[in-house]
Amino acid sequence: MVRSGTSPDSITFVVILSVCAHLSLVKDEERLFWLMRKKYGIDPRIEHYACMVNLYGSVGLIDEAFNMIVERMEFEARPTAWGAMLYACSVHGNIQIGEIAGQKLFELELDNQHNFELLMKIYSDAGRAEDAERVRKLMLDRGL
Repeated sequence: MVRSGTSPDSITFVVILSVCAHLSLVKDEERLFWLMRKKYGIDPRIEHYACMVNLYGSVGLIDEAFNMIVERMEFEARPTAWGAMLYACSVHGNIQIGEIAGQKLFELELDNQHNFELLMKIYSDAGRAEDAERVRKLMLDRGL
């Protein structure tokens, strides 16, 4: 694309970063995320950050994913980023960050049953049946 004289735009980078995340290409995605701003002058949007969170989370780099949300984002994270974070915590069994992500999602998406189910899974997998039951009751109280 660049060789043909066409510069990538914001949407192009969403697609490329998504592919890198899907293929677990950490170094490539980090380089492209950096190039997006430095070489092409494109400020990252929530979709770009969500791709980074998804990548880090999928390969088990939970702390890096969390830091992307709470330290590097220049705006409040939306459900896309927090959802990727919660899912990664459910896959990799990170209770502490999973609780934070779940709480954020409970505030941002009041009626998304999937968020409750993921946090219940995290608790159940950790043998924390009382916490899983507490989340189930919260879900039922919200009519889900």
